[in-house]
Amino acid sequence: MSIPKGFLLSGIHCGIKKKKLDLGLIYAQEPCKVIGLFTTNVNPAYSVTFCKKNINNSIKAILVNSGNANCYSHKSGLVDTEDIALKLAKKLGVKISNILFTSTGIIGKKLPKDKIIKSLGNLIKKLENNSGNFSKSILTTDSSAKIAEAGVGKASILGFAKGAGMICPNMATMLGFIITDVDMSQGSFKKIVKEAVEASFNSISVDGCMSTNDTVLVATSKKVVLKSKSQIKEFSQKLKKVCTELAKMIVKDGEGASKFVEIEIKGARSKLEAKQAGMSLANSPLFKSALYGANANWGRVISSLGQVGIKVGEDISIESTSLAKKEVKITIDLKKGKSKSIVYTCDLTPEYVRINAKYS
Repeated sequence: MSIPKGFLLSGIHCGIKKKKLDLGLIYAQEPCKVIGLFTTNVNPAYSVTFCKKNINNSIKAILVNSGNANCYSHKSGLVDTEDIALKLAKKLGVKISNILFTSTGIIGKKLPKDKIIKSLGNLIKKLENNSGNFSKSILTTDSSAKIAEAGVGKASILGFAKGAGMICPNMATMLGFIITDVDMSQGSFKKIVKEAVEASFNSISVDGCMSTNDTVLVATSKKVVLKSKSQIKEFSQKLKKVCTELAKMIVKDGEGASKFVEIEIKGARSKLEAKQAGMSLANSPLFKSALYGANANWGRVISSLGQVGIKVGEDISIESTSLAKKEVKITIDLKKGKSKSIVYTCDLTPEYVRINAKYS
């Protein structure tokens, strides 16, 4: 696994979880630029609020804890978040404005600030040109680490994600971290990142529930110049590929999921309508329960489309591969226009209920 030039990573156990790694760090050897996309949930975690404040600055480090959402736990939650970031900044010899901080885990439990602060020295000491421990430190109910990579000439892209439940745009109970070393204009970089996230992390649903912590951060050290339009186009394609691979891993790892489902909507009047149609199905408990039972009850497609205001005619076309397989593709032609969209989801199983009935 090749680490893009200019970055070091680490992951350790600090005591939030009983035994597993729970604290990670992405360190930029020189100040880097980061594009951030966050949950639209109006009750965000303290970490999201802190990140949004610093996202437009030059960034030296991204801290991430798992096992605790750092959200709605006590009145001084944001102050504690800032204190942790300040302590990390001092140890790195930078300003608090150069730090980003993300969290994932259970909402409503106080973040063990002292445990994190006491572990910062060890976290920095463990920084290395290796992705293994970092990829594990960000997980919660995930069954395995989610990593994807790609190359563009001498430049590289490396992505990590976590997420298995409460997955619904925009974006998911999900953290996504992509690091790269490409150098291009900030405007082009931002546009490419937004397009990649929209086609990937914002096109998935496990259960239709939106988290308070959703964050995707894409950082570049700007070490490798992309000079030609063809290189920039290739980077755009490769970044989208990495993000899509990670997004698919999240869906396949959906809590209790037994099937991975790709829904392609064609013949829509606009891209927005196509996306709305796909997500209406991906978020429907009735439709997803039918998928679990391999029950081709397409009446649930019609009702889900109508629920979001999409009127269809009798000529609507619905095709699918075998619903009994572990991977299913459903293609729906609305016969209304030329736009299309693809979304990814999974079935809804009794195991999902069992997991979330006990999660606390």
